[in-house]
Amino acid sequence: MSITGAIVLYSITWFMTLFCVLPYRTVSQDEAKDIVPGTPPGAPAGDVMKRKVWVTTL
Repeated sequence: MSITGAIVLYSITWFMTLFCVLPYRTVSQDEAKDIVPGTPPGAPAGDVMKRKVWVTTL
């Protein structure tokens, strides 16, 4: 396998894992009782994207 093929394979696997990790431990604004005006109640309450990217990378 060439280096390009390995990078493409890693990238595809990384993004697929990220999409699997995204829904876990997500708290909606409705559950947190902190609804921001102009947003739906089901929107995420906090920004935990850094943690999810870190978990995906591990």
